[in-house]
Amino acid sequence: MKILDRYIARQYATNIVSLYVILFAFVVTIDVAMNLDSFWRVAGGKASPDGEMGTVRQFVLTVLLIADYWWPKLLSLFNTMLGLVLAGSMGFTCVQMVRHRELVAVLASGQSLRRVALPILGVALGLTALAGLNQEMILPRIAPLLAREHNQVGMRTAGLSNVSMVRDAQDRLLYARQFDPATKTLSDFEFIERDEKGLATRRTYGELATWDGSAWMSESATIEPLGGRGGGMADQPVRIETDLDPIALVVRQYASYSQSLSWGQLGQLLQQSGQGEGHVRDRLQRTRFGRVSIALTNLLSLVLVMPFFLVRVPGNMLRQALRGAPVAMVALIGGTVGATAPIAGVSPVISVFIPVLVLLPLAIAVTMSPRT
Repeated sequence: MKILDRYIARQYATNIVSLYVILFAFVVTIDVAMNLDSFWRVAGGKASPDGEMGTVRQFVLTVLLIADYWWPKLLSLFNTMLGLVLAGSMGFTCVQMVRHRELVAVLASGQSLRRVALPILGVALGLTALAGLNQEMILPRIAPLLAREHNQVGMRTAGLSNVSMVRDAQDRLLYARQFDPATKTLSDFEFIERDEKGLATRRTYGELATWDGSAWMSESATIEPLGGRGGGMADQPVRIETDLDPIALVVRQYASYSQSLSWGQLGQLLQQSGQGEGHVRDRLQRTRFGRVSIALTNLLSLVLVMPFFLVRVPGNMLRQALRGAPVAMVALIGGTVGATAPIAGVSPVISVFIPVLVLLPLAIAVTMSPRT
């Protein structure tokens, strides 16, 4: 790597880190300001359930709870904000180079402005790969922490919830008064089997069921035939094999949980769902392939905005920024919406790449015909 490449890459990377720090500080500050009372109450309850504790101790615990709540979310925000940060940092880097007449020096040495774009694209590709590793290796391990609400801060799981009549791949219905992801248990559960017409034929219910790795196990359950099909059996051990494992239930309970799963985990959920609920399968497909689409959209948006800042003659860069900002925002927002919103009659695997198909010709045109 030549001196020019190292210099531009270092400037660009420094601006990326600075912009991330500013955005993270802004987001955390706003959230803490709006939810400080929740953190304060949880801190008081954890340190002293009887309500008697020092203010200093409660303040320290509140700060620790805020850090515990936000460090996983900052890792997720790193991926979410990547496209915006890449485009914004590129603008700051080029503005600095224009102000110091460094682009003029590059042109005077006989180099094309494409030469300036190469290290910027190299750093952007590196950060995109880093975001991919973060998505595949780190976020799946802390997914339960990302699903927590403010009143669940300090917990290691997504928290207790009820399961309200979800359907598995065999068209059976599951209900549970309480589902605990940490212990993988269902309390006051019911499994309802149905015939091909959708009529209930048998009900299995009990107080407690535990996931053993491949099925829900209950030591004492009641099996009750429905529709006048004879008597039932009480206090029976039952084993119910279903695709509704703890991960699948958490995904259904928490809409954002699937965003934290890896490519392989999403593939497992798709296999388990079989021919189950279509909207669930479509959502998982959009989540899976949408990541690739958003990564490509981030890079294409960066290429589209570059001509506004890589200028031959120093000028009013504020005006250039005002011209380039709408292009970047439309491309980034359109790419995100296109990768997540369903389109009637179009397969999710295809619809998520529509923004890429729209931006790719524009990016090629910009790359092939710049005034350098």
